[in-house]
Amino acid sequence: MPLDWLLAPSTEHGLRILDRGGGWRRYSYADIAADVRRAMGLLRDRDVCPEDRVAIVLADPLRFTTAFVAVLAVGAVPVPLAPPTALRDADRYAAHVAETLRTARPDLVCTGAEHRADVLAALARAGSPAGVVDIADAADMPADSGDTYRRKPSDLALLQFTSGSSGTPKGVRVSWANLTANIAAIRSWMRWQDDDVFASWLPLHHDMGLVGALITSLAAGTDLWLMTPRQFVRAPARWLECFGVHGATITTSPSFGYAHVAARVRPDELDGMDFSRWRVAILGAERIDPAAVADFQALAGPRGFDASSLMGAYGMAEGTLLATGVPAGTGSRLVKVGDRALTAGSPVAISARGTLGRDKAEGAGWLTSCGRAADGVEVRVVDDSGDEVPDGVFGEIRLSGDSLAAGYLTRDGAVSFQARGAAADARGADPALDTGDAGFLLDGELYVVGRIGDALRVHGHGVYAEDVEAELSRLGGEGGEGGQRGQGGQGGPGGSYAVAFGTIGTRDLAAVFVEGDPAQSWSVRAEQRIRTATSPDITVLILQGAKGSIARTSSGKPRRRHLWLRLHGGRVPDGWRLVHGEWPWPAGEQS
Repeated sequence: MPLDWLLAPSTEHGLRILDRGGGWRRYSYADIAADVRRAMGLLRDRDVCPEDRVAIVLADPLRFTTAFVAVLAVGAVPVPLAPPTALRDADRYAAHVAETLRTARPDLVCTGAEHRADVLAALARAGSPAGVVDIADAADMPADSGDTYRRKPSDLALLQFTSGSSGTPKGVRVSWANLTANIAAIRSWMRWQDDDVFASWLPLHHDMGLVGALITSLAAGTDLWLMTPRQFVRAPARWLECFGVHGATITTSPSFGYAHVAARVRPDELDGMDFSRWRVAILGAERIDPAAVADFQALAGPRGFDASSLMGAYGMAEGTLLATGVPAGTGSRLVKVGDRALTAGSPVAISARGTLGRDKAEGAGWLTSCGRAADGVEVRVVDDSGDEVPDGVFGEIRLSGDSLAAGYLTRDGAVSFQARGAAADARGADPALDTGDAGFLLDGELYVVGRIGDALRVHGHGVYAEDVEAELSRLGGEGGEGGQRGQGGQGGPGGSYAVAFGTIGTRDLAAVFVEGDPAQSWSVRAEQRIRTATSPDITVLILQGAKGSIARTSSGKPRRRHLWLRLHGGRVPDGWRLVHGEWPWPAGEQS
C-alpha cells in the first residue's frame, strides 16, 4: 500500500514545501515519482539489492522523500538518521551517528553535499565500510523502468532508530505487515477523507513525522504541506498559515509545538485566517501540558478552531507509531490525580475532571487522555509481576498486536520483544512489549504518567540516563573520567553512581544514586548539569548509599527500573539517604 501511488501518480496532489526564500513550492506526486524513478536507477547503479540497508541522512524534505521511497521501491531497507542540523555540535553528531552506524551496519549511505563531510566523519569513527552516494546525482540518471520490488508481509520495511541519543542505540525492526497495519489504523482513527490535507513541521527521520505525516499522506495520495523544525521554531505563524489560509485539515505535534505557537504568535498575525476546516490536531510524543494547550486554544479559537479537534495520542517506534488515540471530533478528557505516590497495582484517585483546550487545568496532577487502542492494537496495564491490572489501577503499559514491530536490532544482533510475567508467558508466540511507560486505563482510555527508570521525554525526544551519567562524569575536578557507557558513572562523588528517571504525578524526576559520600559542591553542579540536559523544571534528588548498594545486572549495568520502583513507593529506600534535593512526597513519607 505505501508504494501503490507510484503506479499512477497524481498530477493534482502532492507536496508543498516551504523553501528558504519563504515561498511554498509545489511538487505533484507525478513529479516526485519521476524523481524516485531516477533515484532507483542511482541505487541500482550502486549495486543496491533487496534487503540491503541504506541509511538516509538528509534534512531537505523533498530529497528525503525521494530517497526514502526509492530505497523502498528497489526492495532495500531504509534507515533514516538525524541530519547534522538536529545536533549542532559536529563532534557530538559524529559520535552519535557513529554509534548508530555500528548497530545499523548499512551497505550504503544516501546523503547530500551539505552533509557529506559529517557523514564521512561518522563512518570513519564507526569503522564502517559503507559507501556514500549523493542523492543529487540521481538527476543525471535515466528513469528506472523496472517494477517496484514486491515484498512479503514478513519482510523488513524499515529500521527505525528510537529518538534521542543513547549510548546503546537500538533499531526497531518494522515489517511490511507492521507498516501497512499501522497506516490503516491511523487512517481509520482519523476518519481520513479524500479531501483532507496534512501539514507538518516534524523531522522526517522521526517516527511521528515519517510514518504519521509522510508515509500516511503518500499512501492516501492527499496533499502534504511540509516545513522543517528550524523553520517552525523561527516562524510558527507559517505553520498556522497552512490551516488558516491554505485549508489544511490535519496535523500532529508534541505538546510543546502548540505551546510555542501560543507564546510566539500574536493575535494580529492571524488576521484573515480561518481555522474552521482544521479538524484533527494530534498531540503526542510527550506528556501533554493542558495549560499551554488552553493558551493555544485561546489564540486559535476566535478564528474558528474547535477544541474538539485536539486529539491526545500515544505511540512509539516499537509499535510502528500509533497505539492509542482520542477519536476525531470528540475532545480529549482531562483528569487530576492525587499528590501521593502512584505505585504499581494501586488504584488511582481522581480529584477533578475537565476537557483539553476548554479548561485551563493549571497546577500539578493533570493528565490528558490518550484515547482507546487503535485498530489491531492491544493495550494492557500490568503490575510489577507482569500481571494485568483492572481499569483505574496504575502500572506499566504493555502493547501487542499487528503493529508491534518484530523487535530490535542491537550491536549483538536481532532481539525479539519479551514481556515479563506468567501472563505474558501464556501468550505463547504472540509477542508483547513492556513499554517502560507508566500509566493507567480509565473508562477504557489510556492516561500516560511517564517513563520508568531509564529515560525521559523532553520536547518529543528521549533523554537517556546513560547520557546524563556521561555528562556527570565530565564535571571535572571532583568529576574524574566516569565509567563506561551503560555501566553507571564512577569517580567524582567518591564512588559509582547511577541515574534513574521517572514521573511523580505530572512532575519529572531524576534520582542520582551514589555509592559513597558526594561533596555538596558536586551535588550542586550535578543538579545544574541534569537540568541543562533535561528541563529547568525537573526535580533532582541525590541519594547516598554504601558501596555495592546499586543493584546491577550480570553484565554490570545498573538496574534502573529496580532503583526507580524502590524510590517510587514514596519512601527513601532502605540503605539510602537523601543528601541533596527537595523530597517530592508529603512530609512523613521520607525515612
